[in-house]
Amino acid sequence: MRSRLIILVAAILMGLLAAGLTARYLDSLQRGVAAEDEPIEVLVAQEDVQRGATAEEMIETGLMVRQSIPRRYVADGAVSSVANLEGQVLSEDLSRGEQITQARFKFPSQAGLAYSIPDDYVAIAISNDAVKGVAGLVRPGDHVLVVATFDPGPDEEPVTKVLLPRARVLAVGTALGAEPAAGDRTVATGGGVIGGQQGDDDGEAATATTITLALSPADVEKLVYAEEKGSVWLALLGSTETDIAATAGQTLQTVLGE
Repeated sequence: MRSRLIILVAAILMGLLAAGLTARYLDSLQRGVAAEDEPIEVLVAQEDVQRGATAEEMIETGLMVRQSIPRRYVADGAVSSVANLEGQVLSEDLSRGEQITQARFKFPSQAGLAYSIPDDYVAIAISNDAVKGVAGLVRPGDHVLVVATFDPGPDEEPVTKVLLPRARVLAVGTALGAEPAAGDRTVATGGGVIGGQQGDDDGEAATATTITLALSPADVEKLVYAEEKGSVWLALLGSTETDIAATAGQTLQTVLGE
């Protein structure tokens, strides 16, 4: 009789244990299902996008937007904020509805200059020095105003005029990012290096020998002509500058107010 009672108690305890484990398993399963259904915000392409576009451009033009997607359908490496892609370009074509992943973007220095050139534009490099190139302070991603002086001008007088009101800088020397690349330094007439590293004799800022701009083919013709027949200077635009006032140009008479 006693042994039967022990067996009965043991069976009841085993049943309670099994029931508890089953309930715990089902609860864990339900939590897992709920977690997989949890909405996660990710960036999604709204149209087909060709490689070379920047993340900032895609957001500004509405080519990608944030969408809530169940966690179970979120792709590996999916990105929820454009801040994670700052300064990078799309290295592969995107299809409409595709999630934006980190693997699809690279820094220009990794992807190559061709990925940074906007549609219908080309890249052209012009010579640069510390004076004409804004003291070496121009960086990739900046915008510059291009000024040209011709001597003689249209009326046989020297004239200075804004040639291109806004041009995007793609590269400074071989640097495609914000920091100058090693070796992009000009040599001073005395034989020293201008500002390459701390401790240089003259202490001036490093200045790359070329600046590469993104221009339309028509503007390339203007710039090449100005470089061949005149003198070209650059003026750095502010980061928020969007509208440059038109100018009539300057001659000796207008400068002196005659």
